[in-house]
Amino acid sequence: MESTTDTEATSDGPTEDAEPRLEFSDTVTIETTSEELWAYISDAENLADCIPGAESVERQSERHYTCEITRGVSHVNVSLSGEFELVEMHEPEWIVMEGGGFDSTTGSDFDVLAAMEMTETDAGTDLAYTAELYYTGGVARLGARLLGRVIRSDIETYFGNIKDNVED
Repeated sequence: MESTTDTEATSDGPTEDAEPRLEFSDTVTIETTSEELWAYISDAENLADCIPGAESVERQSERHYTCEITRGVSHVNVSLSGEFELVEMHEPEWIVMEGGGFDSTTGSDFDVLAAMEMTETDAGTDLAYTAELYYTGGVARLGARLLGRVIRSDIETYFGNIKDNVED
């Protein structure tokens, strides 16, 4: 996967009043138009094929989705049951999404705020993304460094899958 910047993960350790947080950002260049890329990423079936560990992604309405995702993090299996909503969209340029999930095994909550922006270039379309992930419960004991590595890898796989599928 070609990136114009390295994926970054930063974390703020827990404080008295704050949940642990991870941040990610990167830009991936995909050889397609922004319209074709938008059509691909706005299809729930495509999302299910691209998200590592996704067992299902179902569209409930134009902007609301539910999902089931299972991932291994160190010695812990996390089975998320969640939902997300596209809270702002400007087709085919950008999307802002909010979502959350719960893992009953570890008693962990996850909340995410993410944005994707698509800009056409001579090489195709740059897909820039940022995400903030807040988490509590049992996975917080794994530590931000370990959790950040696993999530960063899944994000890179997700965008690599989009790139591979769109360019094929």
